[in-house]
Amino acid sequence: MNYLAHTALSKATPLSLIGNLLGDFMKGVELHTLYPEIREGLDNHRKVDALTDRHPGVVNLKPLFQAHTRRFAGVAIDIYFDYLLCKHWESFYELPLADFIKQTYALLDNSRHLVPSETMRFALGRMTTQDWFSAYREEDMIFKVIERAASRIRYPNSFTESILDIQQNREHLEHGFLRLYPELMGLAGQPPGHRFI
Repeated sequence: MNYLAHTALSKATPLSLIGNLLGDFMKGVELHTLYPEIREGLDNHRKVDALTDRHPGVVNLKPLFQAHTRRFAGVAIDIYFDYLLCKHWESFYELPLADFIKQTYALLDNSRHLVPSETMRFALGRMTTQDWFSAYREEDMIFKVIERAASRIRYPNSFTESILDIQQNREHLEHGFLRLYPELMGLAGQPPGHRFI
């Protein structure tokens, strides 16, 4: 899963939120230096990723990608699922998405000093000032996220062509997401209709 999903599947506390996002920024971070609640959030991040990777609703999507883009299918699916989470937010959460985003940004802004990774602090600064989560509501913006991710890969690649795979398989991706996400909520201990406080 990508940033919005990992945020939504965390507890509504600064340390849990940091831990759930930290999984993508672990370079140079030593586990023994982390607060227990950050480690718990990091563990949740890893469990969410592990379930996502092995879930039949996701595994069955990867063969839909072209042979030369399939190596990037998992990342493309993760990114696209944030768009689908925005689209179906009200099916899972009582708190409106706009309010959740505002609440999350406030937690992150007030807790930047607790983030154990300089790279993550920089990314969180961009996330809140550029309002990434609101942008994820638009499919075209998700495709731009994929393009930016492709541009950061240090070797020639066909990652951006996975956009065509997504466009041709929207219904399958949506079905896979809707099978997966309730299970992720259960894994994270969130009951249906979970309300953020």
